[in-house]
Amino acid sequence: MRYVHLPAGRGLDLWWWWRRLRPAAVFVHGLMGYSFSWRHNLEFFAQYRDVYAVDLLGIGHSDRPRPGAEDFGLEAAAGRLNRFLRSLGERQIDLVATSHGAAVAMLAASQDFGSGTQLIRRLALAAPAHPFLPSEGLRMAMYSTSLGRTMVGANLGYGDMVQKQAMAQMYADESQITPETRAGYAVNFLDERSYDYALAVAASWREDMAKLEAVLSTIAHLPVLLLWGAQDQTIPAGTGARLMACFRDAQYVVLPGVGHMSYEEAPADFNRCLLQFLES
Repeated sequence: MRYVHLPAGRGLDLWWWWRRLRPAAVFVHGLMGYSFSWRHNLEFFAQYRDVYAVDLLGIGHSDRPRPGAEDFGLEAAAGRLNRFLRSLGERQIDLVATSHGAAVAMLAASQDFGSGTQLIRRLALAAPAHPFLPSEGLRMAMYSTSLGRTMVGANLGYGDMVQKQAMAQMYADESQITPETRAGYAVNFLDERSYDYALAVAASWREDMAKLEAVLSTIAHLPVLLLWGAQDQTIPAGTGARLMACFRDAQYVVLPGVGHMSYEEAPADFNRCLLQFLES
C-alpha cells in the first residue's frame, strides 16, 4: 500500500518536541478516493502532528491485484490497515476516515482493541458508511449482483462521464470542482481496475455491515467525531443519530451548504472542527 507521510515539525523550531509527543494522525479515504482526497488537510495538520495518508490496497497508487486475487471485504481491509498502522512505529494514532474508509477504520479500531495493545486513540469520521443506513446497504448490495456488475461494466470506457456524475453528487456546489480535482480523481475513474475494486468491496457489503454492527460495542469507549455536510446526497447527515448513540463520547457536527466531501468542499471549516476535536 502506498502512503504519504508528512513528519511533524519539519524544520527545527521550539515546538518540535511537543509535536512529536502528540499521537500521529492517519487519514483514510473513501471508496473511489485515495490520498489525493486529503490534499487540503495534510499540510495543515502537519503543523501539529505526524501525518499519514494511505491509499488502500486496490485503489489510487497502491498495488491493484487482479480480480479474485485478494479479499477486499471489510475485515480484510481493516486487517491490512491495522498492519500498516503498526508498521509506522507510532505510540498512538488518531484515525481520520471518510465514507467506506470510515467503516474500515471502525472495524480496524475494534480489531486494535482486541489485540491487547491498543494503538488507536480516537476516531474522526466524515460521512461514514455505517450499518444503520438501509439505502446505502441496498445500493452496495445491488452492485454485487450480476445485474449490478452488468450496469458497471456498461459504463467502462466512459470514465469521464462516470466521474462527472459522481463528482456532481458528491459536491453541494459543483462550481468548486476544479480542473485539479477532476485530474486527481481521473487516476481512479479512468482506470477500469478501480471498478473491479469497487465491485469487490460491494460483494460482501451486507455481511460486512452486520459484522461492523456486532462489534461497535467494543469501541464504544473511544472519543468519536462524526462530521457531515448538511447537503450530503450519498450518506445523508440525518442517518448519523443511531451511529452516534453507539458511542459514549461522541460529537456530531453538520456543516451547512456542504456535500459528501466536506474535507474538500469546506476544508477550512473541516480542519477547524477536526483540530478542535483532536486537541480536546
